[in-house]
Amino acid sequence: MPRALRDVGATLTCLQLLLLLTSVELRPHTRDEDRLQLEAIKKGILERLGMSSPPVVRHRLDQESIQRAQRLHRQRVAELMGNRSQEEVGAGTGTRRLHRLTATLLHSSHIHQGHQDTQGNQDLRGPHRYRLLLSRTDTLHRQLQVVQAELKLFKQSLASSGMSPLNASVPLRVSIYMLEGADETPKLLQSQELDQDAQSLDLTLAIQPWAAGPEDTLHLELTFTADVSALLATAGGDLLVLEVVTHKTTSRGARRPRGLEEECGKSDGKCCLKSLKVSFQDIGWSDWVIAPSSYYMRFCEGSCPHNYKPASMHAQIKARMHSLSKATPPPCCVPAGYDPMVLMHYDAEGRLVSTLFDDMLVTKCHCA
Repeated sequence: MPRALRDVGATLTCLQLLLLLTSVELRPHTRDEDRLQLEAIKKGILERLGMSSPPVVRHRLDQESIQRAQRLHRQRVAELMGNRSQEEVGAGTGTRRLHRLTATLLHSSHIHQGHQDTQGNQDLRGPHRYRLLLSRTDTLHRQLQVVQAELKLFKQSLASSGMSPLNASVPLRVSIYMLEGADETPKLLQSQELDQDAQSLDLTLAIQPWAAGPEDTLHLELTFTADVSALLATAGGDLLVLEVVTHKTTSRGARRPRGLEEECGKSDGKCCLKSLKVSFQDIGWSDWVIAPSSYYMRFCEGSCPHNYKPASMHAQIKARMHSLSKATPPPCCVPAGYDPMVLMHYDAEGRLVSTLFDDMLVTKCHCA
């Protein structure tokens, strides 16, 4: 096939993908456009699963079995993601990054009791104590400034119906200790009343000095004024996740590293990520998709001018040639990276299975 025809074919393919999936227009998306995108997503998922239509579920799981399946789903996703970190471009002259660290929580029954202070007095911190262990990742290095750190501690908010066996007249408090030295001497960092509507615990004051120091592992102790064992996320077999937001300042005028992707917000029309929330409840699939309940489908959209996110030298030269002559098609804005997605669902035979999509959740875009 002549090269000119191949280039024309590539151009038409790029335009079709952009129009079908991302609707690259200057005007806002309408409900009809979102509906068409959702229909395309539904068809794509069904085709990947080898089904022409959603399965008919004849034998539904009971609530306990569904919760068990959802826990297995979360564990598999955590294993796939590991301690992967996600970069986000922040405003100003710096880079914001979200780190997800897996935390280990041990009840006081599994750790040594009876610590004495330097005067030989017995430790009276009480029985509702937990040891929290955190390990540093390669991306959480000392050059980063910790902005916020939240531990996803509870399954639901403490105010949720049926969740809290605590005496409502006595506010639940937690004390956070740093365990220092070989003898793990406790040093009180903070004591706070827990918000009844929150599921997370703010550990910013504890994470900031650790992130800036040389220690690879952080040892904390959480002491509660009441028994919270039934409320903890680990009570359901889930992994605890600490989310740390960091900021790294860059000098003015420095070029932003390639591959750090921003959502298409106040976009100038250049290649970026476009997000669309897909709720399996809203599209009528909640009867056969067990987990997740929703996710964000991201598309790459926008123009690819010269020297903007080139995937290769070829793409860079192609963009330059297009700027000189419209006879040469421009590069396309396409995915450059993915995160894994696991779908826990019923198959065509009515069996509960999990399917891995390793090329569905786009994390960044480039011009190719």
